[in-house]
Amino acid sequence: MVQQILVVITFLIAAVFLLKKFVWSPIFENKKKKSAAIDGANTKCGKKDCACH
Repeated sequence: MVQQILVVITFLIAAVFLLKKFVWSPIFENKKKKSAAIDGANTKCGKKDCACH
């Protein structure tokens, strides 16, 4: 009886891990914005390009 409970708990932990790794994370990872350029958000030089990088 105790052994069956441990097997079920282990299976559930493994299933949750696999779901989180292969289903949950890729869904929300694609929604993050990624800038194409190094200074895509104009964080280093503002709107003017000072050619410092």
